[in-house]
Amino acid sequence: MLFQKLIKENLKIWNAYIQHNFVKQLENETLSKEQFLFYLKQDYIYLINYSKCYARLALNANTVEELRFAIKFQNYTLEGELELHKSILNLGIDINNFSEKDESLINIAYSRYILSVGENGDFLDMLIALSACAIGYGYIGNAIYKNISQEKLQNHPYKEWILTYSSQEFQTTVKEFEDFVNSYSNQISEEKFKKLNSIFRNVVRLEIAFWEHSLTMQTNI
Repeated sequence: MLFQKLIKENLKIWNAYIQHNFVKQLENETLSKEQFLFYLKQDYIYLINYSKCYARLALNANTVEELRFAIKFQNYTLEGELELHKSILNLGIDINNFSEKDESLINIAYSRYILSVGENGDFLDMLIALSACAIGYGYIGNAIYKNISQEKLQNHPYKEWILTYSSQEFQTTVKEFEDFVNSYSNQISEEKFKKLNSIFRNVVRLEIAFWEHSLTMQTNI
């Protein structure tokens, strides 16, 4: 399957992404509130641009099925993940006062890279550029949920985040995304896989950089 092949080719950095220190600290409650809010603020801004990337995916669609997929996941991001971030951020940050200067350089680099893939490539290129975030968070949420006891989860400071990304609803969307990627497994040449592999490697590296800058809370390099 295509997505599993991409992971296999990039296993070291994939594991560095889904098992990052940020993820471990979030799980074991050693992540500070300041670091978590910094991450949420940047991720809120990122998800706005990520949603726009699904519009680019829709423009690249060749079939009605691809168009429906792009629109469905754009709506899920806007109505699901963004609303979660908004509800949590309201506890500590006024999202209505966000501006361009609040967006970190890592954030800019990641979202604009995805957009550039769609502008210069085809539907599948863009799909792979979106996949590390769309699927990776499901792997992360599921792993954290399995590692934490129900008793510990009840009083966990990041309970809502964990429950969102480990929920049956989110896991179902992750499987749908992964299955959609895998539906192209028998349609790509060796040369095309090399291109997709390069895109996937880049977005996973950018995911790692996003975690890193959330730990250091640096908006600039």
